[in-house]
Amino acid sequence: MPTTMDRIRSLGTAYTRVRRTSRFGWVLRYLTIAVGFLVTAAGVITIPYPGPGWAIVFLGLLILSQELEWAARLRKWIMSRLNSMYSDYIDGNRLAQFALAVGTCAIVLLTLWVTGALDLAQGWVGLDYGWLDSPLG
Repeated sequence: MPTTMDRIRSLGTAYTRVRRTSRFGWVLRYLTIAVGFLVTAAGVITIPYPGPGWAIVFLGLLILSQELEWAARLRKWIMSRLNSMYSDYIDGNRLAQFALAVGTCAIVLLTLWVTGALDLAQGWVGLDYGWLDSPLG
């Protein structure tokens, strides 16, 4: 029975074969690059929020690295920086973990306020606080 890694390798092999032997392999190249940039951009936008922001960035860079060597180098560099930052500053440091949690909550609440989501939610529960209204209108 093939493992997940075997399936991933076979998918990569099939991609390479189609890319090199097909008459329209150049279309696959540009489609891969476009999808990679879109996934990476979505990941960068979602980094401050709870959830898989960094995982989406790495997935986008992984897609881009199929066609662009700099994307593979960037992915490895970011991963090493994040790992060293975590081990140096966050791992075992309760104050840093607390500050990171408070910062994440502040970014999420600020975004909800700016986009008008807090104003919408207060209407659901029957509140009417003017300071929850979005500054955008």
